[in-house]
Amino acid sequence: MVRTLPRHLRSLFHSLPWVRADDTHADNPRTDIGSQINDATSGQRLRLRDYFTLRPYGSMLMTPAVSAWLGSAWVIILLMASIEGFVWGAVGASLVPSASRWLAIPVASFMFVLMFSIVWIVDASLIMSERPSLRLRRRQASESGQIGPALRWFLGLLVRVAIVATSLYVTAPFIEKLIRADDIAGWHQARVEQYYKDRHAAIQAQIKARAEQLDSGLAARIASRQQEIARLSTSLRVELNRREAIEAEYAPEIEVLSRDLAEARARVGDEVLGRDGRPEGFGPEARKWDARAKQLQQQLSDIQAERDARLSDIQSVIAEQQQRLNQRSDALEQVRIEQSQQMARITDEVIAEQPPAAPPRLTFAARSKGLSALRNSPDEAGVPHFETVEGFAQAALGILFFALIALKLFEPTAVHVYFSDHVQSQYRKYLDGGLEDVPGFEHHDDPTRRLSPVDFYSLWELHERNPDAYSERIRAAQGAEARTRIFIAEQALELELSERRRETIEERLALERQHREAIEEEQRQQRRQALEDARQAARDQTRLRQTTVDDRRRLREAHLQQAARESERTQERSSRKLRIEQTRALLDDELRLKFRQRTDLSELHMRISWINSGMVQHQAEQSQLHRRLAEQRQHIERLRQEADQKASKVKPKGAWWPIDPALKALHEVQRRLRWIERERMRSLKQERALQASLARLQSQQQELLRDVAQCESEIAATDARICQYRSRIDNLLQRG
Repeated sequence: MVRTLPRHLRSLFHSLPWVRADDTHADNPRTDIGSQINDATSGQRLRLRDYFTLRPYGSMLMTPAVSAWLGSAWVIILLMASIEGFVWGAVGASLVPSASRWLAIPVASFMFVLMFSIVWIVDASLIMSERPSLRLRRRQASESGQIGPALRWFLGLLVRVAIVATSLYVTAPFIEKLIRADDIAGWHQARVEQYYKDRHAAIQAQIKARAEQLDSGLAARIASRQQEIARLSTSLRVELNRREAIEAEYAPEIEVLSRDLAEARARVGDEVLGRDGRPEGFGPEARKWDARAKQLQQQLSDIQAERDARLSDIQSVIAEQQQRLNQRSDALEQVRIEQSQQMARITDEVIAEQPPAAPPRLTFAARSKGLSALRNSPDEAGVPHFETVEGFAQAALGILFFALIALKLFEPTAVHVYFSDHVQSQYRKYLDGGLEDVPGFEHHDDPTRRLSPVDFYSLWELHERNPDAYSERIRAAQGAEARTRIFIAEQALELELSERRRETIEERLALERQHREAIEEEQRQQRRQALEDARQAARDQTRLRQTTVDDRRRLREAHLQQAARESERTQERSSRKLRIEQTRALLDDELRLKFRQRTDLSELHMRISWINSGMVQHQAEQSQLHRRLAEQRQHIERLRQEADQKASKVKPKGAWWPIDPALKALHEVQRRLRWIERERMRSLKQERALQASLARLQSQQQELLRDVAQCESEIAATDARICQYRSRIDNLLQRG
């Protein structure tokens, strides 16, 4: 109804305080002041929960804006108190002696609770203090000789600034020390390592000095032994070079004779085994090559004997020098062992004389020195202050503090009202009916017309500032309210009359609309009937034309079917003839294919027989090789026994006889043994080659057998197709 008023009357109506209170409660039902009457009384004690949530007056005069503002302030205070508590707790834990580490947790907890409580109390008192208003200074001015509320409040703010400055100066370095604990530990570890390095260098210097004092000629003995070993090594190297020169002189001739001897023996083996189409057996050609092999063996033995004779003196000199070199090396090793034992004894004595190691400890002062050293290091020189860890910590603490100050300085009016003791007491009095005799504060017991906290504060401020002007304004507002209500009643009556006239007009319009719709419906029925008659006539005419067309189509289909039957008989005869010719062509192809398959099968059988003969030949050669290997093994055993007997008859070196016949006979037996072993190795290689060839022939035989089976299955399939084609031709001829 209010929305139908003119604009100037609507603004006057909304200017009334109780109307604003009604609108506030209507738009925001959550601000139920009735619940505040139950929660807040004049004698209520402060609960711990209300203190820690920054709500000393509970829900009295609590609005959503106040709740949101207190939540933001609570978060900032919690962050500041937590940072201070954690930092001072860590500092307290670091001050505990290492011998009493169990005290770290109690001390850290105590320091955390102490600093958390101090910061919380100071910040909470700042937030919950009543910020003085410039408009109310005259009313809040104290008696002469006392400090005003604004001055007291700003003095408290300055104290808080001093506390924050102290925190920035003291707490920020502690935060940096905690954050850079790893860097400080690395700096301390470097100091510890440097201490041990210096201590080790000092001990080594003492050991070296004492070893030089107690040296008993060991260094001179080691130097003389090393010189003698170097001289013997040089002489031994000269003799080894002489031996290598003699061996290189005989090596080409020995290599040629060895290669010719191997070829002659291979030729003897080929002749005996009948390889490459030769007759098998020990014939004239085999005997010729065997004599050639014996001649080459004799020449090779003579050359080797000549070489061994030239090398015998050199070999004895090499052995003698090697023995002397080993003796000198053993003596040098013994002297070095004595020297190492002496050094170990001196080291033990020097270490025993040293005082216990006392590396630098990581104390509280050491951490401060480490942090100072890291700040002054070249890596961090020239870094802006607020880009360092300390500057970052100071910036974080400063931002939190100034955010709290800004939050308090720019607090909403509802927050100022909430923390005002005077307004709280007067609002309780208003809710209890104590202000009922004051104009504008009458409807305290009506939830729909009760004043909201902000409206109450506005009216009460006006009342306290100038009670006479307030009374005049209230009386004017009440007169305007009466006139407005009369005007509203008249407007409501006019609206009701207009509504009734509008309903009568709507009824007449509805009757006319129904009559017009009935006429239109009758016309639509007539048009629908005429359209249906026309459609029926068109369907009858279409049915007659369709009957005539169907008769003509049936006659034409009968003629076409007769012609199709004649054409089908002609096509069937032509198709039968074509199928007979195609089947005969397929039969000829299958017969040619069968002939090729028979030819391939005969070739496969021939290859299988050839492989079988080859396998028999290889098996015969393998049996001959087995016999030869057995003979060679027996011959090797006899030669080894003979070599052992000859070796027992060899005289020791240094005898007066220059050439020992027994040694020469032993060399001859050893050469024969080596030749037989080489022959045996060649026979083993031939045996492995025969086995590989036999395995290859067997695999080829298996593949050929699989090909034969596949070829036979293909021939059977070809025979089946030939029978099928012949029976098809017979059926086609019988059908024709």
